Amino acid sequence: MGDVGTYGVEEGRSSSPALALGVGAVAVLVAFLAANRVFVNLEGPFGEHAVVGLLVSLAVAVVAGVLVTVATYTVARRSTWGVVALVGGLAALAVVAFPTRIDRHESFRESPNERSTCWGATFVYYPPATFDAANEVYCVGLERPAPAG
Repeated sequence: MGDVGTYGVEEGRSSSPALALGVGAVAVLVAFLAANRVFVNLEGPFGEHAVVGLLVSLAVAVVAGVLVTVATYTVARRSTWGVVALVGGLAALAVVAFPTRIDRHESFRESPNERSTCWGATFVYYPPATFDAANEVYCVGLERPAPAG
């Protein structure tokens, strides 16, 4: 047994793997929720094939989670402040890159009620397995409130 260090953890042992797995798990969840909106979508790349879109969303989320886990583990082994900066940057990326609804088009009568303008990429979302729903426009990037009127 090693000596108990300043933080109550035995010397030679680190909490880096647990931290990396935790950050990676959050990255999997956020990536899946964002990718699911893009890929499980009648207006998306897979159209009516929702199962394929779901599988692609899962694959994208797992790859993102593995990359974030490896990056977090690598940085956490070297620097505490580096991992703080990495996790802060990942949180900022999640806030900016998560799809946000900026417009909604009613189903029978085209009347957009745009709430924001987008500085980034936009995509149209129409829920799968529905007959009469509203198209929604999502922004991946920064949104600015639209002027009233």
